[in-house]
Order: sequence, then C-alpha cells, then structure tokens
Amino acid sequence: MADKAWYPVPDLVRRRATAEGQVGLDWLASLDEVLASLERDWGLTIGPAISGGSTAFVAEVTDQAEAVFVIKVSTPGSEIGRREADVLTAADGKGYVRLLRHDRARHAMLLERLGTPLHEHDMPYRNKIDIMCGTLLDAWMPAPAGGAYTTGADKANSLAMAILEKWQQLGRPCSQPVLDMALMYCRDRAAAWRPENAVLAHGDPHPANILDVPETEGRRWKFIDPDGLAIEPAYDLGVLLRAWHEGVAGRHAHDIARSHARHLTSRTQVPAEAIWQWGYIERISTGLHLMELGEVEKGREFLTVAEALTQAEGG
Repeated sequence: MADKAWYPVPDLVRRRATAEGQVGLDWLASLDEVLASLERDWGLTIGPAISGGSTAFVAEVTDQAEAVFVIKVSTPGSEIGRREADVLTAADGKGYVRLLRHDRARHAMLLERLGTPLHEHDMPYRNKIDIMCGTLLDAWMPAPAGGAYTTGADKANSLAMAILEKWQQLGRPCSQPVLDMALMYCRDRAAAWRPENAVLAHGDPHPANILDVPETEGRRWKFIDPDGLAIEPAYDLGVLLRAWHEGVAGRHAHDIARSHARHLTSRTQVPAEAIWQWGYIERISTGLHLMELGEVEKGREFLTVAEALTQAEGG
C-alpha cells in the first residue's frame, strides 16, 4: 500500500477498545489499514470520526456520486452477544437505520445517514417516550426461527447474576430488599419467557439510540445500535421506564412510577406488570453499572428511585 491513511480515533473509543485487552489493542493497531481498504473496496471517501459512538469508529462517508452515508467499524469486544447486522438486515429499514453493506470479517457496516438523536431534542421525556413507543411498534418483528439470539430467559438470568456480582463488588450500594426484589423479578421474567411471545427486540432503546430521518414529510424516527434479543416486547419498554425518573420521589413515588408503566401500556398494549418488572430490574442493573464505570452520582440516582419504589412495594 502507498502512504498509509490516518483516521483519528475519538478518545472514548480508544479507551473502550483498550479496555478490551489485546483484541482491542490489535483492532486499534489495524484500524487505519482496515479503513483504507474499505475506502478502496467500497469506493468511498471517509471523513473524520463523528461523536456519539463509544465502541466503534463512526464517520460520514461520500461515494463517487457525492452521496453521503455513515460507516461504522465496531471493536470486536463490543460485538460479543450482539446481533446488530442481523437485526438491521431483517428490518430492511423499517424502524431501524437501513444497512447498505456489511463486511463481517472487518466488523464494518455502511449505513444510511440519519439526522439528530432524540436526546438532543428539547422536549419532555414523556414526549420522547411516545416517539420511542411508536418507533418500537414499527421495529418489532417476529424473532427469526433458528436464530442464535439471546432469549428472555437468558437475559433475565444473566441480569440476575450481574446484579448480584456488582452489588457485592461495589460494597452493597443499595439495600438488601432492593436486591431481593430485583432477583425475584428476574426469576419471574425468566419463568415467563415463551418463544411464541417473543419479538426480535432492540435490547437498548434510549433517546441516544434513535435519530430523526432528514428530508421526510413529517418527522420520522429510526433506531440505531440494536443488540437483538428474542424476548417479550415488555423488555424494551422496561428500558424506557428505567430512566423515567420525572416525579418519582416522595410518598407518591410508587404511584407515579406505576402510572408511567401504565402509560407505556396505553401506547403499546403490552401488559404493565411485565413492563414494571423489567423496568425495575433495569433500574438496578443500570445504577450498578454506572457506579462501576465511576459515574457514582448518576448511578445513585437510579438506585435511590429503586429504594423509594421498594419501600412502597414492600410496605
């Protein structure tokens, strides 16, 4: 190859790749060569990396006709347990960003260019919830038969193990009743899993993972970065519920949070109790994970809400 291209990697992506150990370091060392080969093979010009990604090099690209797309080259570690390309292929642009090309060996995807993430739009969280619910109704599809997707039982059991492990490692940052409630709900959701009730779910729908579609009549939205789970639709709605902290405080915290779950049901017809249980599990899991990453105050916010909900639930 002639002069080697240079594509600066954002610091967050570099740190996440380094945290993956040798496989991540190897990915960083070969990234220039991989991107240069993709430019050549796909007939593209790759621009600077864009912000927003943490486990992939993401950049706008132009083809020979000056059309603009997005290229994403994921770190190997970030793809473990995820079926992103499979979900995008199955969706074919419905509810999700359209996948135009995929090279599994190089962990590379060429995607349609979307607009601004929902989290950058100034509107109440309830309005964002309604947008995400409507887009999930578009995005959910039957889980493909025979696919090696993480099931609802797998997800519930893995969350139970992770919650218990992190709770112990972090010095028990929430009470025993909170832990017990989360583990009980994990058992309930694992037992409730049935393949006939599963959809191919996003797995991590939140306002940074949904973008508007530019140059369309009326505002439309599409999800990006799916994990791909064969799970009941209540799981995705539980992810929406976990961060809906608005008004969830004081002696009415439990009633307000329950009303949030019922609102999600009104938008999707998914049973509120399943949404509630997944939302509670995800509150604990997310709070512990944030604390593990050093974002202690953000993590405590999730756990404080969970404490308020547990006191009301138990008493």
